[in-house]
Amino acid sequence: MFIRAIRKSEQNDDLPPIPPIPTQVRTNEEFIPMPKTGQQRHVDHVLNEYADQYGKVRGLSRREFFQTASGMAAAFLAMNKVYGMKFFDVEEVEAADEAAAVEAAARMGGQFIFDIQTHHLRSDTLIGVTDPNLKMLADLLGGLRAGQVPGSGLKDLNKANFLREVFMESETSMVILSGNPAEKDELNAHPVDQMVRSRDEANMKLGAVRMLAHGLIAPNLGVSNLDDMERQVSQFKISAWKGYTADGVGTPGGWFMDDERVAYPVYEKSRRLGVKHICIHKGLQVLWFADKYSRVNDLEKCALDWPDLNFVIYHSAFPYFSDLANIRRWKGYLTNIYGELGSTFALNVVGAPEQCAHVLGQLVTYLGPDNVCWGTDSIYWGSPQWQIEAFRRFQIPEPIAKGYGYMQLTDEIKAKILGLNAAKVWGIDPAAKMREIAAAGSVTPERLVG
Repeated sequence: MFIRAIRKSEQNDDLPPIPPIPTQVRTNEEFIPMPKTGQQRHVDHVLNEYADQYGKVRGLSRREFFQTASGMAAAFLAMNKVYGMKFFDVEEVEAADEAAAVEAAARMGGQFIFDIQTHHLRSDTLIGVTDPNLKMLADLLGGLRAGQVPGSGLKDLNKANFLREVFMESETSMVILSGNPAEKDELNAHPVDQMVRSRDEANMKLGAVRMLAHGLIAPNLGVSNLDDMERQVSQFKISAWKGYTADGVGTPGGWFMDDERVAYPVYEKSRRLGVKHICIHKGLQVLWFADKYSRVNDLEKCALDWPDLNFVIYHSAFPYFSDLANIRRWKGYLTNIYGELGSTFALNVVGAPEQCAHVLGQLVTYLGPDNVCWGTDSIYWGSPQWQIEAFRRFQIPEPIAKGYGYMQLTDEIKAKILGLNAAKVWGIDPAAKMREIAAAGSVTPERLVG
């Protein structure tokens, strides 16, 4: 059974008690702070009522109650109550009885969890950076972290925090460390060589191979990008590519996945280098992303033209998730298209659980239960543990499932999404990997520092 670590920020009496899960989406896609909605304020109120009702009889303050398994259960209860449907599989006895909450969490756990979108930055050298584009990115990502983790910010998006929050403070089994391409390494928030160094150090400290790393592609850079792909494969043994169609990377505009002149040479090079997985950021537009490059209109043709490559669409193209799902709804033979849930699940489960039901319902029903992969965008959102627990308990309320013909999120489907689907794509044996992790022993602060 996983026991959540108590962070220093949660013990700081100068800050309000931190709920077990965020009760507010503090940013939109431009990362401008947004006020809480009436429903989100109501969730806060109901959660505090549960803390007073069930915490005080145990002699716990609200802050202390929120750090318990009962506190986590109370957060899900509050959301069910406020949003008017049973989105989370939780019973009130769990808020009242810690043993009941621990038992329920343990019963729902035990999956192989493969998070295919995680991040940390070279945050020590980003503070005070002067390049305008890099400063904008640093401010944007630091603002996202600060919005979700009170008292935190850019300085905390570092390797040490990453290792602790992902491998010590969550049940994550494996991750892929991801990044953003840039025209030059000195303008990159986390260059590939540093990502790979983090991967190798982590696997050594953890005593098991638990971290893979992306290589970075920018097809619109032409020959220099193709040459760099060779360098990344030969020197760094990367496990997939990560690209951003809406990011011009030093040039105006972006690129399209089905552009035979710009994108197809990258796929040909990738095929020759033996890297089969192309991970592409779609949707979730930030300040400089053009909408036309953020959609998935360019996906179907390239998936058809390159059947031996896998195209993993990060964020499941939210808010264009329906467009992604409908590609396989009507052309189910395109089995090399996948959707990833990083930030999309977190944004919706916190701020719009009914929409979250539609996102997951459409992806599972139309894209397919074997083609949805787990990702959290951690550590921008803090430790991924709250997302893991929220996903385990999330369900599509029966009126929505029946009304729209969605498949339900069964335990089997959740296990596939949490890790089995990505394990199949990346050729990982989940049972063998879990044995390897168990044999390596517990992750302690001493191991991570050493």
